[in-house]
Amino acid sequence: MSNRTQAVSPPPSSASSTTPDKIKKFFEDRDWKFYCALAAGVTLAGAGAYYLTQPSTPSSPKKKTATKKEVKTPKKAADAEPETTTSTEESKPATAASTSSSAEPIDYATLTDEAIAALDTQDRQKGAQTLKEKGNKLFGAKNYEEAVAAYTNAIRFKADPIYYSNRAACYSFLGQHDRVIADSNEALKLDPVYVKAINRRAQAFEKENQLNDALYDFTSVCILDGFKNDNAAKSMERLLKQVATTRAKEIMKAKKHRLPSNTYVNAYLDSFRPANLELPTTTDESSGDYHFAKAYRAALDKDYATALEESEKAVELGCSSAYLPAALNLKGTFIFLKGDTQGALECLNKAIELEPKYVQCYIKRSSIYIEQQDIASAFKEFEDAIAINPSDPDAYYHRGQIHYISNNFEAAAKDYSESIKLDDTFLYAHVQLGVVQYKMGSVSSSMSTFKNTLKQFPESADVHNYYGELLADQQKFDEAVDMFTKAIELDPKNPLPYINKAMLKFQLKGEAEEAISLCKKALEADPACDAAVASLGQLYLERGEPIEALKCYELAIDLARTEPELEHAISYVEATKTQIR
Repeated sequence: MSNRTQAVSPPPSSASSTTPDKIKKFFEDRDWKFYCALAAGVTLAGAGAYYLTQPSTPSSPKKKTATKKEVKTPKKAADAEPETTTSTEESKPATAASTSSSAEPIDYATLTDEAIAALDTQDRQKGAQTLKEKGNKLFGAKNYEEAVAAYTNAIRFKADPIYYSNRAACYSFLGQHDRVIADSNEALKLDPVYVKAINRRAQAFEKENQLNDALYDFTSVCILDGFKNDNAAKSMERLLKQVATTRAKEIMKAKKHRLPSNTYVNAYLDSFRPANLELPTTTDESSGDYHFAKAYRAALDKDYATALEESEKAVELGCSSAYLPAALNLKGTFIFLKGDTQGALECLNKAIELEPKYVQCYIKRSSIYIEQQDIASAFKEFEDAIAINPSDPDAYYHRGQIHYISNNFEAAAKDYSESIKLDDTFLYAHVQLGVVQYKMGSVSSSMSTFKNTLKQFPESADVHNYYGELLADQQKFDEAVDMFTKAIELDPKNPLPYINKAMLKFQLKGEAEEAISLCKKALEADPACDAAVASLGQLYLERGEPIEALKCYELAIDLARTEPELEHAISYVEATKTQIR
């Protein structure tokens, strides 16, 4: 269950998870998670099953990929040891002619290409094997340049993927990563699922800063090895994060701040009790007071773009002393929601300078500190707010929210209860109290709180939606669906119950078409709802339509406002691109 200011997002799933476990995971997990889309033998075995997995709890493919030979999982991260496995042909005994004690030993390294071509198959095999074994000994002695020469001569006798891969290992120790890539490519032309060569090429790509190619190769190793190669899995996760972080920083440089989805803005604004404010009545359009009144009314009408624009005009033109703190508060709120935390902090600081007892501004400053992960400063704001007005129910409610996200559930429950005691007409305090009671294991108390809240607020879509989440977590699926359906009826413009119902329908009954339809309706209700976009992508991916999923995840990049949000969205895009490739 989530804080009111955070929207739901799709869960990672596991091929081994039971349906109840998947559903429970969905309703508990509220953050984007790293995942890898695992295609089990899509091109090699003809199977089209797709799975989502996390490196910490990998899922194995149902069908083992057919390969040309059994490849042992490398034991070391460097994966630098030469391959010693011999082919069937190499293990055959040599002919009598070639092994006769009376014959002169052949110096295979000195033979010309013409002489090699004149040898019979068995002699060429023997020459290749002899030179490979020489290369292995030189490699073990760390004579890498001489080992390169030996493997090069072995290749003259036989173009074998092992020889190319072993030579690539030498080049790796010599720091010649471009040659590692070239030799790995040659090995993979001969054996496209040669895991050791793919792994070695991945390391070389990373050294050459070709991160997308390295990510692809490490992912391929994970898929071919059934996610049993921990080093490759960790490398894949590390590179995905590195690729996402680098790209996110580049995008953020040019990205303009903008408001998030209406769902997010609604949730944040609704987390404060309405202010009893008498608006200015001036009709002078050149005055700040006029634009402040216009901004305030626009916010009430959920026209947030106008509210932002008008609040900025109000502060720019200058309001009268009676309204300037409120105008600064309103502007600060909207630019905070845009993602401009520093600009928001300046507005709120100025409002407090003008009106030191403006409690709501202290609470909103705490939101900024939470965004900046400065928990200590956030709590200090509440100390100051409560010192100014110990009877302000918003202060306790929002402090409860911080306790909640910090997993201090007992303190959260105490603050929610105090907020309700001071004002029991605020439904979200009741909702969060029920949620935190559930988190604490007091299921009966939680259910009682929600039932009472439903009686008190029978027309609230939010109460029905969050109660549905708790019911789903208890595997009361039919009741949960009924709650989500009722929430949709009460507020067709709220995308969250559509999403919850969609994922429940899909996970429980496999009704992919209906689930996708519900997610599309969520997007119609709020086109900027990142949770709806992510959930739709999840559904497409699990249904085996990664290209459609990719469209959703690329849209999520456009919708992301902060650098962490961008990193998560980019991770999804890059992982999905890797699967498609």
